[in-house]
Parts: sequence; C-alpha cells; structure tokens
Amino acid sequence: MNATTLFSTSIRRIGLAILLAAFTAAHAGAQRPPAAPTAPAPTAPAIEAPDGEGLVILIGNTILALNHANLTGNYSVLRDLGAPDFQKINSPQRLATIFSSLRTRRLNFAPIILFQPKFVRQPAIDDKGFLRTTGFYETHPLQVHFNLVFQSHAGAWRLFEISVWTAILP
Repeated sequence: MNATTLFSTSIRRIGLAILLAAFTAAHAGAQRPPAAPTAPAPTAPAIEAPDGEGLVILIGNTILALNHANLTGNYSVLRDLGAPDFQKINSPQRLATIFSSLRTRRLNFAPIILFQPKFVRQPAIDDKGFLRTTGFYETHPLQVHFNLVFQSHAGAWRLFEISVWTAILP
C-alpha cells in the first residue's frame, strides 16, 4: 500500500470515526417520552454484530477513548461511552486506578488509526448477547492488545468490559 493510499484510507476512517462520534453524541442525550402506565416496557430489538469497517471503527474508537482518558487523566467520557451496567460499576476514579500503569507509562495509542486490528478469534455474539472481540494491532515497537466486550443498548453497541495492554516485539 503506497503512502497516498494509506493517507486516503486513514482520512476516510477518521472521517467515519468523527461521524460516528457525532451521531452517538447527538443521540446520547435524547429522551423518550414515558410509556403509558398500562403498556409493557418495550424490549430492545437484537442487533447484529458490526462487520468490516463498522467493527474496526467500534474497536478503534474505544481504544482511542481510553487513549484520551490516559493522556488527560479524565476518565469521564470513557465511562459515559459504556453501557449502563459498565457505568454502574466504574466511576471515573475507578477507571483511573485500573489504567494507572498505562497512564504513568505515557503510552499514546493514537497510531492504531493507521492499522487494521488482527483478531485472535473471530468477533462474535455470545449466548448472553455480548459482542466479544479479542485481538491486537501490529504496531511497533509495542503491539497494542485488546479484549473488548460490548453490550447492545438502545440500538447501539456500548462498552461493557475493557482490557488493553502492550507487548514488546522482539
């Protein structure tokens, strides 16, 4: 892949990531009118796992959100991007503690936008409805590894579990 193609592909991905972030932000605060007292609560329709570029964007945005949290020391946005169950058990302070070693090492994960994630196993929805993704980015000299679990909430995949680490290449 030549530099022009790589640059063009990267710009397209960045544009898609910005559009996805804007769409998510625009709809995050939307409120639904209360249901009538006798009507049963609507059930959220099951959504399919994203594929192709959608999956790349979902994973990349999550790791970049962690990157921004590590660079600023502010984990509020990372927490707010999570599913309600993730938010319940993770305060911004707890997330800061969990990721303190990455933060103190001053790692910058931004270069992942130039790479495609490599999957250790195929992303799939498990029997509980969670989308599980495990893989890495072939970055040098440190590979960025991830284990991310997403939960369907209000028609979108939201972060439920996050584990990100690095490995030194020989």
